[in-house]
Formats: sequence, C-alpha cells, structure tokens
Amino acid sequence: MIHLILLSQFRISFSIEFLIIVALFIYITYLHLQLSKKNFLIKSYLQKKGITDEKIDKKDILQILEHLRKPQYKKVITKDKMLDRQFSHFLFEDYENIKLFLHYTAKKNTAEKIINEGFNFVNSFYKTAEHIHNDELFLIHRHHEHKQYGHYIIVICISKEIYNHYSEALSKIKATNISVEQVLTEKAPSMDENSDEIYTLPKQFIKGYFNYIEGTIIKNPDFDYNYHSPKFEENLEKLKKLNY
Repeated sequence: MIHLILLSQFRISFSIEFLIIVALFIYITYLHLQLSKKNFLIKSYLQKKGITDEKIDKKDILQILEHLRKPQYKKVITKDKMLDRQFSHFLFEDYENIKLFLHYTAKKNTAEKIINEGFNFVNSFYKTAEHIHNDELFLIHRHHEHKQYGHYIIVICISKEIYNHYSEALSKIKATNISVEQVLTEKAPSMDENSDEIYTLPKQFIKGYFNYIEGTIIKNPDFDYNYHSPKFEENLEKLKKLNY
C-alpha cells in the first residue's frame, strides 16, 4: 500500500515537473522569436543610418533601443505588406535569371500606363528605377528610402543573359554615357520640355505592379523578361557607327 502511495506521488511530481519543463521551453521559444524580431529591426535601422559594426558604441545602442520603442519605424514591418510572402514570390521569382528593378509611383493610372505602354526614363535609367537584390534587409532599406514616392511599385525584370550581352557589347565599343537600358528600346527617344532625351523600356519587361498598403498585385499579361526585339541590335549598330 505504501509503495502504491509513493508511486502515485512520484507520478504526480513527475507530471508537474514535465509540465514546468514544457512551459519553460515554450517561454524560451517565445523569447527567442522576440529577440529575432528585435534583431531584424536593429539591423534594418543600422543599415538605414549607415552605421557599421565598427562604428557602433554604447550611445548608438541606446539610441537604437529608444528608436525601436517608437511605432513609426515598425510600420515598415507591421503596416506595409512589403515582406508578405506573396510579394516576395512576385518579386524574386526567377531571380537567378533576371536583373530586378523597382519604381515607385503615387498614381494607379500611372502604373497602368507603364504596363500598357512601357517605362519612360530620362537619360539615366537609375535615377528612377532601383536595382534590387534578393535580401530582406536590403529590400526594407531601399523601401524605406523610396516609399514616400507612392504606394504603387512597378516591377521591372530584364533577362541577365540579354542585359549582359549588351553590357559587354557597349564595353567593347567603348560607348560612354550609354546605359544598357538605352539600347533596350524600340521607340526613338523623344525630347521633354527641358530638352532631355526620354527613352522607353518595352512593356514586355514590366512584370506588373503592386500596392504595398492594400496588398494588391496586378500582373502584366505581356510580360516576358526574355523579350529580344530586333530593334535592340539596330540600336547597337547605330552606336557602333558613332563610335568608329
């Protein structure tokens, strides 16, 4: 009888200890997730401010922690849907085969026009389109810098094979102040009111656009990052004649 009582007490004690261990494990996991989240926010903030590990000191750490208590910085993570899985898939699908660029605009009709007519840029393509790498911190950093230009993000994808082909060709003929994107056009450049040349990247290179607040994605039915128009070679031949 005594043995049964002792065995029963042991079982009860063992059950309580087991539950405590499980509860502690769950709590430790929760703390780890919270720490990871803070880590992510701190890294984003450091990159945004241009603070490297070599520069950081106690004052910087205190400033970061104080900043993370404010809600406005967390809006990049909580309010924006920029890191939602559907956007990540839309952006980085076929990433190994493409050069990826983003352009922000405030108006939906502008985004629709770009899908239907192509992307206009003045002289330098990189003044209005941001080259993006498949890295979350990099993406958040660039997003935080450009989101004030609008809620609509145009996604531009160009085949690396095509891009590299014309990049090498321009290098061989030593074409100065000419970007690959200026070759990848089908329309002759026009002039704006400031006498700057306006180039148009074909609509086939526009994958679509999305609204990072509403969470909507609009795809371009004519999208083809491998699009290779005969006009591209014609543009290159014209440049060769000018440089020889």
